Amino acid sequence: MTEVIFRVEGAPAGAPFLRAEAADTFLSRFLGLMGRAKLPPGQGLLLAPCNSVHMCFMRFAIDVIYLDDDDRVMRVAENLWPWLGLSLCPGARAALEVTAGEAARLGIEKGRQLLRQETAK
Repeated sequence: MTEVIFRVEGAPAGAPFLRAEAADTFLSRFLGLMGRAKLPPGQGLLLAPCNSVHMCFMRFAIDVIYLDDDDRVMRVAENLWPWLGLSLCPGARAALEVTAGEAARLGIEKGRQLLRQETAK
């Protein structure tokens, strides 16, 4: 399992990092966050490759941050509700799922660059 640590480009010194578990196999992408009770603040799930998500079998609302090949934010879909949410971003390479409200808290918005550091778990 790989953990990816993201920092928002231009974030002030001391700004929080975002730690994401990489879902990079068919099974891990298929299962995603289904069945999990919640994600702690500052943590997420990176689905790659991925350009759409559904909220079936989810238990909490999420924000989805769509990234291009360079980890630049293409779109932020905020507050997708369990069972009701569906989101798509044509051309996206990855979808980063975080608890609803985390994208705003971390200053992640369309056009921002996410800088990554991968670490093996």
